[in-house]
Amino acid sequence: MMLVPEHKYVATGILMAGTWGLFWMLIYLRKAQTLGSFQVKIAAFHRLDAEAMAYIVTYIIPFLEIPLHGGREGAAIAVFFVVLGILFVYSNMIHVNPMLNLLGYHLYEITTEDGGVHSLLTRRSIRRRETIEVVRIGDDILLEKLDGT
Repeated sequence: MMLVPEHKYVATGILMAGTWGLFWMLIYLRKAQTLGSFQVKIAAFHRLDAEAMAYIVTYIIPFLEIPLHGGREGAAIAVFFVVLGILFVYSNMIHVNPMLNLLGYHLYEITTEDGGVHSLLTRRSIRRRETIEVVRIGDDILLEKLDGT
């Protein structure tokens, strides 16, 4: 079933919105590298990349089979995604983003030596007892500072 020719304006709009969001996310991550940084020593960590895959499987894939033959189906999907977005923002899961995985970022839950628990976004694997330089990009969300920035 080929839906794009039938709904080319909707498909184009979704593609443009996704591209726009990706562009601004990259700008944000680059700008965040210029924020004041500090060092943390990792006492323990747990990789959270699987949450992004769970998100895709649970919420996105089931909608691939819904026929879009009228306004009701489109409105139902739109309401669902608005509610899902609100839940993600208020449950502090906005950093669980499949696009970050595609861009090479990994998500960890780390415990620092001082007992703080944070989400860490980085492009590499981390090790226990490693000291890293980070910037704070949200409540308990840290971004590893890239070398040379």
